[in-house]
Amino acid sequence: MQDARIEQSACDDSPAPRDEGATEDPGGLSDIVERLGLLEQQGAEYHRRASHREEVIDRLHLENQKLRDEVRGSVFDPITADLIRLYDSLGRDAERLAEAGADPGTAKLMNSYAADVELILDRCGLEPFTAAPGEPFKLGEHSVTDTMETGEEDRENTIAVVTAIGFRARDTGQVKRPVRAIFYRAAKQSDQSGAD
Repeated sequence: MQDARIEQSACDDSPAPRDEGATEDPGGLSDIVERLGLLEQQGAEYHRRASHREEVIDRLHLENQKLRDEVRGSVFDPITADLIRLYDSLGRDAERLAEAGADPGTAKLMNSYAADVELILDRCGLEPFTAAPGEPFKLGEHSVTDTMETGEEDRENTIAVVTAIGFRARDTGQVKRPVRAIFYRAAKQSDQSGAD
């Protein structure tokens, strides 16, 4: 009896007869390929969206920087312009007091105030720059306060005396106030031809 049961269970485990017309798909291979294709599409879509998101973030960052610089300029430019005028005024007053024979301590105090204003301008991102006598005029970097006649033609449009230093933005190099100077101008020769 027991042998008959073993024989019966062995018969139940036998493979089903093969249908010659059916295609074989062991383990659902086409289903796996289809799912891999979907995963590839989803990955490509994710990367496309991530790339677009990065472009938007970069554009917004640039717009934010531009807006910040514009706001900073609209707030700080008038303040720094006033500080530059104060710096010039303190320096002129120190020179005037020294020339008038005032107490040397007072002139020194005025110069120390001018140095403090220069430090404030430095903290605002402005650095001083100057020029040397004999340098040719540079548009945007120099400002003519006066002219001085000279008989030497090679000195034409060169600096004779610097009257005030300039200031430029440290991060951009933009000149906020050009160097002020007296420039040489060639003396005009009088026309002697009509004297006969």
